[in-house]
Amino acid sequence: MSRRAVHLCSWDGGTETDQDPPEHVYCGTEGSMEDEQLTNDWRYVTCKRCLRVRAKELSTRAAEDLDRKVRLFDEAHAITTTLGHGNISTALKCLIRERDQLRAERDNLREDRDGLLEAGAHLL
Repeated sequence: MSRRAVHLCSWDGGTETDQDPPEHVYCGTEGSMEDEQLTNDWRYVTCKRCLRVRAKELSTRAAEDLDRKVRLFDEAHAITTTLGHGNISTALKCLIRERDQLRAERDNLREDRDGLLEAGAHLL
């Protein structure tokens, strides 16, 4: 006797009023199934249809992520060329340098302020 396929079923046990599991599983297979045929962990899924659907979803998601990254890179490149930089790397290096200079200036201003406050403390 062959073993029955284990399907993905993300059913969480339902609510107090509706404790019945769904009629179909991830891959669309319908009918009543034993608890041994259902899992919510992909490591235990043996249903080929469930695995194909997941593979298709993962490849679609990967393609969408790549498209999003390309759009973001194009946007960043357009901004950096508008600012007069040759590429994104040089723009980042300039921004880091400017940030470090601003931090140093801020620290110097704080030291000056603290010195003035100490010098004029007797006036308070």
